[in-house]
Amino acid sequence: MKRLYLEFFVGLSGLFFLCVVAVSYVTEELTPDYEAEIEISYVASVMQILGDVAAQRGQEQAEQLFEGFVERSHLKAERYSWGHPTLTAIEAEQLFRHGAVFEDENQYWATFGNKQWIYYLEPDRTQTIWQYLDYEVGFLWLSFVATFALYSALMLKILARRFHMLEEATMAFSDGDFNVRASEKPGHRVGRLNERFNQMADKIAELIVSHKQLTNAIAHELRTPIFRVQCQLEMLEDTSLNTTQQGYVAGIMDDMEELEQLIDELLYYARMERSGITLAMKEQDVAEVLALTVNQCQKDTNKTLRLECPTDCTFTVDAHHLGRAVSNLVRNAFRYAEDTIIVRSYCRQGRLYIDVDDDGCGIPKDERQKILQPFYRIGTARDRQSGGHGLGLAIVSQVVSMHRGELRVGDSDTGGARFTIILPGACC
Repeated sequence: MKRLYLEFFVGLSGLFFLCVVAVSYVTEELTPDYEAEIEISYVASVMQILGDVAAQRGQEQAEQLFEGFVERSHLKAERYSWGHPTLTAIEAEQLFRHGAVFEDENQYWATFGNKQWIYYLEPDRTQTIWQYLDYEVGFLWLSFVATFALYSALMLKILARRFHMLEEATMAFSDGDFNVRASEKPGHRVGRLNERFNQMADKIAELIVSHKQLTNAIAHELRTPIFRVQCQLEMLEDTSLNTTQQGYVAGIMDDMEELEQLIDELLYYARMERSGITLAMKEQDVAEVLALTVNQCQKDTNKTLRLECPTDCTFTVDAHHLGRAVSNLVRNAFRYAEDTIIVRSYCRQGRLYIDVDDDGCGIPKDERQKILQPFYRIGTARDRQSGGHGLGLAIVSQVVSMHRGELRVGDSDTGGARFTIILPGACC
């Protein structure tokens, strides 16, 4: 924000000074200097009057009046002969004819009366009036700079407020609130950016809703034919089949059960995405919830499953959905662990940490966030050959998010992967 302010301020100031230089060049180089003509006309008129006084009352009387004119004009005069080196021949001729020649702002050559001497008039800088004029000029430039700085700050604050409102809408949309839209009020919009954002949000929301509806519909519609196939397979098992045919039927039954599990997970995930699940939050004992989950998972594997959990720790949670999340992590570890899976919980600063470690091949760092997406697969040993449907970790991420927690993926102490669930509201 500071850089944007500096760029805006420097750009505005530079444009102003460029305009000043351009105007000065036009008025001083391309057009006559009318102010100088007015000034020299005034001085020449005074010199002409002094010439008349010298002709009528004498040169001495005219010189006294000249001194009074110089003093009242807050000038100082220096007397020179006609051969002064800074006075050109053309200027000397004009001076002799008109009595005055313009040298610079408030600086003149003048002569009068018998024109024996020439006088160089310039401001007397020892007088306070010229100092005040210098202060006024400096104050004027300072006012310009201060005005530009204030204007830049005001405009930047207005733009920052509008961008902040647009940023909030963008962040809410990225967090899954597909109903949020940017305000298009005149005092809130940033050009047509808000309108374009809303158009994009409408299209994305339509696509997501359509995708969810399609997925949900397909999952529901698949249940009926799966049930029919399972019934027919059971009837087929009661017929006289040879050993090979019975093996085929058993394989088909296993595939149908796996497909049914996939549909169950897909429907569960779809309900969570559309906020169709309400959490039953209540105070639970950590050891009790995790022990029940670990005991159920141990029945489905021969690998070592170890639980390390404090006995005096409680937290507010939906035990059913959290148990499913931990179960998904443990069953995911079944596929990749060499021998041991460790489930560990502990409290730290009022937050509950649940670690699920395995001693498998681990997860590459650049894949750790991607694996939380539904149906994402890693092109390593942790791929489709290890089983699973690709929804387990996505469901865990959704459950943790619904509990306003955090899910981290890292390395375990045994060399494999570590999934850490972090939940608020623990009391240990």
